[in-house]
Amino acid sequence: MKACLFAGDRLVLAAGAGDLPSLEEAKAWDAGEGEWFRVGDGAASVMAAQASPRWKPAQGATAMGLRAVLPLLPEPSLSLVLTAAHLARWRRTSRFCGVCGARTRPSPRHQAMHCASCGHLAFPKVSPAVIVQVTRGREILLGRSHRHPQGSYSVLAGFVDPGESLEAAVRREIEEESGIRVRDIRYFGSQPWPFPDSLMVGFTAVYAGGDLRNEDDELEDVDWFTADSLPPVPPSYSIARALIDDFTRRHGIDPATVPTWQRATRPR
Repeated sequence: MKACLFAGDRLVLAAGAGDLPSLEEAKAWDAGEGEWFRVGDGAASVMAAQASPRWKPAQGATAMGLRAVLPLLPEPSLSLVLTAAHLARWRRTSRFCGVCGARTRPSPRHQAMHCASCGHLAFPKVSPAVIVQVTRGREILLGRSHRHPQGSYSVLAGFVDPGESLEAAVRREIEEESGIRVRDIRYFGSQPWPFPDSLMVGFTAVYAGGDLRNEDDELEDVDWFTADSLPPVPPSYSIARALIDDFTRRHGIDPATVPTWQRATRPR
């Protein structure tokens, strides 16, 4: 049985390892961890736990941010890690009831935190967000966030508001972030994205009017790019890159030739 041990939001791995540690190895790190819980079913499962808040990785182990781990782990370990990270953070932030303030415990019947005092069940939080490939002829709309590596861009995205359909969120987010109106909104695909608890829902859309304006304080720049002159864009593990690769293929460009941004890794 493999294990996902988290130190805060970081995954603990054996130094230089290319996969998850065994449960026995993880327990030997003496992380003072809380209750271990299972993620997945049958052979496609891992045990996960949260290290004590002040614990530091033992000799031979290192704690890495999830984004740094994404290109390192094979499947199915990677999918299990992302699910475990989402659930571990939810457990850590749901230890007290939001209704009466009493201590909660994992429910024996549901994937939920149960309050024995008032009976409230707190289920894992999932925050839907839309991410959109907007095209205008041979051009794609990309934005540069303050969080992106220097000089890098990605497709535009944003969270869905209460009472809003996914399609309405696409129209609103694109117009808010770029001034552009879109039409022909079509579903592309989805991806769990536990940073910290999102579900990214991908769409394609076509330019319908408007002039570019960058009035969103989350973006440093927004612009149109052709498939043969793209700036550095997200790595292949993201749905953002899948949307961009779909655009480049349609215009005769091999996605392997598109520059990929690089983030600094900071193991601890």
